[in-house]
Amino acid sequence: MNMPLATARPPATTMDGGPAGAANGPGATNGGPGGDPDDGDDSGTDGRVDGTAQEPSSPGIGSAEWDLLTDGVRWNAETYQLLGCDPGHGPLSLDRLPDRLPEADRPVLRRMMTDALVHGRVAVGTLRVRRADGLREYVECAGEPVLGPDGTVTALRMVLRSVSLT
Repeated sequence: MNMPLATARPPATTMDGGPAGAANGPGATNGGPGGDPDDGDDSGTDGRVDGTAQEPSSPGIGSAEWDLLTDGVRWNAETYQLLGCDPGHGPLSLDRLPDRLPEADRPVLRRMMTDALVHGRVAVGTLRVRRADGLREYVECAGEPVLGPDGTVTALRMVLRSVSLT
C-alpha cells in the first residue's frame, strides 16, 4: 500500500522554520534524554523543515523528521507508540533506528535509508518493530528526502502506521 507524501517544499530552512544556519527553535530536539519533541507549543509549526503546519494526524499515524544539518529530530506521539519507544528518552537518531528492528529486517531499513538519503528517492517498506513488551508489530513506513538548494539531502521525513498482515 502506498502512503501519500507531501510534494516539494522550500528546503533551505531549519527545523524551526528559520533560515538555514540558524539555531533550532523551541521544541526541536537532538534525540537525547530530556528532549521534548511535543512541547505543547501550538504556534502553527510542528518543526518541519519548511516551517509549515502539519495537518492533524490520524490516530495511529506517526510522523517523524530528522534534520541532517542540525541533528534535530521530531516525532509525534504516535511514532513513539509505533516504534515502542519511551517519549521520556526522546526520539531516536537515524543511526539508532535499527535497534528497534529484528536483525532480519535491518537490510530493508538500510535499503530504504540508502534510497532516501543517498539517491534522493521516496522510500517505502514494511518493518517488524520490537516493542518494549516483547511483541512485534508490523509498521509501514514511507520516507521522503528533503533537498537543499544544492540538491543534497538535508532532512528525511517519514510517516508510519501499523498494519496487520493477515
